[in-house]
Amino acid sequence: MNRKLSPFWTLFILTGLNLFNYLDRFVLSAVLPSLQADLHVNDGDAGRIVTAFMLGYFVTSPIFGYLGDRTSRKWLIAAGIFVWSLGTVLTGLAGGLGVLLLYRVLVGVGEASYATISPGYISDTFEPARRNNALTIFYVAIPVGAALGNILGGVIGVTRSSGRARPGWCWRCLCSLLRNRSAARRKAEAARRNLPGSRPPKTF
Repeated sequence: MNRKLSPFWTLFILTGLNLFNYLDRFVLSAVLPSLQADLHVNDGDAGRIVTAFMLGYFVTSPIFGYLGDRTSRKWLIAAGIFVWSLGTVLTGLAGGLGVLLLYRVLVGVGEASYATISPGYISDTFEPARRNNALTIFYVAIPVGAALGNILGGVIGVTRSSGRARPGWCWRCLCSLLRNRSAARRKAEAARRNLPGSRPPKTF
């Protein structure tokens, strides 16, 4: 018999993933100089990396919003996490600009599914009196994740520039980080299978 997660654990898991969402976005920008050196990318092409992500994100967000009102939200969230994790791991393995842009589009698609549907899922899980606090906690992960991404990327970049690491070290370090995060997400996805249905009651 499947055990349903409580609203607390639903919020805990989704907020944690939202934090990693923004850590992922900003850590890449923080290691951009090292990335450009490793892949021989100029400033113009480096700017296209963010553009590729945004294209995947903005083009598919309305589609996921439409699907979120008509199909199971928990499975759309799970699918988004899978695509997002796959894209981030492949980003760490990219050996050229072309494939890197493709992988960042993939990350954007996965994050669009997650970010578009999760707030609505939280709203359905919590009763009106507690909904605002739940969404506040969820969105606090945005600045925290962004700050941690910049800090982590800065540490990796400084280590690389100080000469204590061989060329490509920061890229392999980032890939290792994303692999570990992907494993954590798979565990969260397994837990999410026990979440309530796509339209749970708005009470505890």
